[in-house]
Amino acid sequence: MKVIVENIAVEYVETGAGPVILMLHGWKDSLNTYDAVAPLLPSYRIVRLDMPGFGASDSPKKAWGVGEYVDFVKKFTEKLAISPDVIIGHSFGGRVAIKGVGSGVLQPKKLVLIAAAGLAQRPTLSNHVLAGIAKIGRLATSIPPLTLWQNALRRKLYGALGSDYFNAGSLKETFKKVVSEDLSEFAAKITIPTLLIWGRNDASTPLSQGERIHELIERSQLDIVMNAGHFVHKEKPAEVAALIQSFL
Repeated sequence: MKVIVENIAVEYVETGAGPVILMLHGWKDSLNTYDAVAPLLPSYRIVRLDMPGFGASDSPKKAWGVGEYVDFVKKFTEKLAISPDVIIGHSFGGRVAIKGVGSGVLQPKKLVLIAAAGLAQRPTLSNHVLAGIAKIGRLATSIPPLTLWQNALRRKLYGALGSDYFNAGSLKETFKKVVSEDLSEFAAKITIPTLLIWGRNDASTPLSQGERIHELIERSQLDIVMNAGHFVHKEKPAEVAALIQSFL
């Protein structure tokens, strides 16, 4: 289904009946990320959307930060005349949920964060070394004919740093704004019951991130899913759905 929110055409799917669960997907993902989990929560009215710039929704007209996405989600719920009882956010969707709930713009009764991003990662020696190499590589390949290989080299080096920058396409400036914000202060302001679900083998948002968010959110519980990575909800949908159902 389509709806126009702030002159942006937004794709969304709505299923079931009961208390409302709003599901927010991760970066470079879509509402389909929850295809395996949503049917396992039959007692709820589940609303999923492609956030602007992803899936079948239009892109923002300018670079957005997390705050703009929070405001958009609020306006989306108002457009559909829903007040989500629960918000579930994976990765980037977790960023939006953390800032939205922590700022009071979004006001669900409960919150579920799956491999949520949003906290500034502590720099490591390897990151410093790779960042230095990337800068050297950029300078070295600025000399013709090496300029032909500049982007390919930088893509590999920044990929080693775990950055999605080169895969962001037209959302590169949005990506930079989103990842530059540390949401620790907003996490610390969350007072509603919060469930954190993490894959033990998550390399994108390591378990240490989940542990830090758990420390910041007073009324939170952290459940770890073994033999699962960043897309734990896709890898272990039955286990994740059971954790959510029990929490709710």
